[in-house]
Amino acid sequence: VVAEDIDSAVSIARKFKFRFKVVSLDGQVINAGGSLTGGSLVKNAGLLSRSGDIARMKNELEKLVSKEKQKCESYNTAVVELSKVEGEVKSAEDLLKTATEDKIRALGELKRIGELRDAAVNTLTDLKNEKYAASEKLSSLRAAAQNFNDEISLYESEKTTLEAVISEMNGGRDTMSSSRERLTAKITDIKLKIIEINKDIENLNAASALLELDDSQSNEHIAQIEAEIEAYNNKNTATGASIAEIEASIASLKNACAQFEADIASFIERRTNIEKSGSLLRASEKDLTSDREKISGELARLCERRENMIRECDDVIKQLFDEYQLTRSEAEEICSPVEDPAAARKQLAEVRGKIRNLGHVNVSAIEEYKEVNERYTFLKEQVDDVEKSRIELGKLISQLTEQMKELFVVGFNSINELFSKTFTDLFGGGTAKLVFSDPNNVLESGIDIVVKLPGKNVPTLDGLSGGEKALIALAIYFAIMRVNAPPFCFLDEVDTALDDINVDRFADYMKSNDFDTQFICITHRRGTMEAADMLYGVTMQEKGISKLLELNVSSIERMLKLENG
Repeated sequence: VVAEDIDSAVSIARKFKFRFKVVSLDGQVINAGGSLTGGSLVKNAGLLSRSGDIARMKNELEKLVSKEKQKCESYNTAVVELSKVEGEVKSAEDLLKTATEDKIRALGELKRIGELRDAAVNTLTDLKNEKYAASEKLSSLRAAAQNFNDEISLYESEKTTLEAVISEMNGGRDTMSSSRERLTAKITDIKLKIIEINKDIENLNAASALLELDDSQSNEHIAQIEAEIEAYNNKNTATGASIAEIEASIASLKNACAQFEADIASFIERRTNIEKSGSLLRASEKDLTSDREKISGELARLCERRENMIRECDDVIKQLFDEYQLTRSEAEEICSPVEDPAAARKQLAEVRGKIRNLGHVNVSAIEEYKEVNERYTFLKEQVDDVEKSRIELGKLISQLTEQMKELFVVGFNSINELFSKTFTDLFGGGTAKLVFSDPNNVLESGIDIVVKLPGKNVPTLDGLSGGEKALIALAIYFAIMRVNAPPFCFLDEVDTALDDINVDRFADYMKSNDFDTQFICITHRRGTMEAADMLYGVTMQEKGISKLLELNVSSIERMLKLENG
């Protein structure tokens, strides 16, 4: 492929991924593979001034390239520093997010404690009211008991009087006996009422004691809640101060990022200017090279013409001597003016034609041989270098292949071991393993899944149900996660094909195992939702307006435990 200049040649070579040789009009060669070979330059002592200009421009170009390299290094350093600063900003933002979440949780906890405190105060008020009502009732019962005691005393005195009258009067014994029995029955009823009133008094005393105990415990609980509120207020204040510090740090890091971005923009602009200057210098060098080649061609043509004329003169002198045995001086002495210039010109043209037919000697063959030999040596060194590189690359590829094979086998064995354990935990028994279909070529081998479910004897996976296949896939996925745990994992409807028992096993496995991964499950299954610590749902109460609902299951469980305990 022939291009106009070296820039066009480089663009064409890149377009075809350096698969073809590209040659520019000034002799620059881009070989297949990307190596560059300079064009042939005609050396001539008459072009010293232009050679000096070219050398000076090359020095300037080298200086510009060196400056560009330094700017590129500065630019790369600035990019690295910018990456570090961005990492620090990201870390600070994460810290700010964590602190904000802690603050939100603390505010929620503070609100919950305030609600508990209000409930305790209300309960205390109710207990005080009950205690006051019980005291009122106790006072009324004591007054009624006193009245009954007074009545008993009165009836006892009447009984004594009646008994005295009975002892004196024997005639009206039957009448008095009936009166006595009536009074005795009334006294018995009054004593029973007194016993009931005493029991009520004892119960009220016990209730009053319990109310006083509850009152003291409520006061202690309120004091404890107020202490927790004070601690959370202090923690909230400290969190606010930490957030302020982090925000100040983020602001300073953002300012530093802005400064780095400005420096990078300046470096990019300077680099663009340097590239423009380099392009202008290359264009100027190309023009000078073209002018030099034109002058060199013209000079070579004139030299050849001079040599031809000298040769013609020598041939004429030799012909004079061979044919006429005359030297040049002798011929000049006996020469005569040309009378017929046309005939002389014709004769001269015939002679020149004969000389031209004879051809000319290539005096630059030695120089051309040296140049071709130098180019051959250079190309041979390039070929040898490429061959050496090919051999080294082959060795490197072999080493990398072996290392990849070792790492892959180690990772595969770890996953296989964990898969067997995960399978047993999920299915409640059975065996499972992963095997290579081609153990001699593990990097290109397929992987077979061999499982045996508890209570079943199915030779292939095709004989299993969809839910069992899904649970096996989850077992493999959990085994891979245990080898290289990610920070979080999205599971989108993975439990759809599972039955209720396997859903419970799947949820319990995620809940009970010590994963270093946060699971985010999109599901409609009740068992998975029951095992979650936090539930999020989306509802549309009004058409076109979605609303996010959230439920902190773990917080509700703790509250229920506190209320029941």
